[in-house]
Amino acid sequence: MSISKIRIINSLAIWGALGIVLGLHPAGAEEKAPSAHQSKLDLTPESFPALWSLVRPQESEWRHLKVEWLTDVVAARKRAAAEDKPLVVLYTGGAGYNEPLGVC
Repeated sequence: MSISKIRIINSLAIWGALGIVLGLHPAGAEEKAPSAHQSKLDLTPESFPALWSLVRPQESEWRHLKVEWLTDVVAARKRAAAEDKPLVVLYTGGAGYNEPLGVC
């Protein structure tokens, strides 16, 4: 393939990517975007329970909060040895905002 063909293919690819990024559509491919007013009308007192059931926390979520977490390593070692179970240490190593035990 010659250099000029490669340049033409590259320029077409760049223009195509720009068209996608900028939201340009070929002629005749216009879509009608829903207006903000129309979406506000979708939320009614009758439709709210169905929407709420989708976005509320489900029973299968937040299962990690049902675990009896121990914050004392010595007590956890003793309990794990007594029950012959492995010890799991959870440490996020974050900058303080996501520490499970808080910051000192």
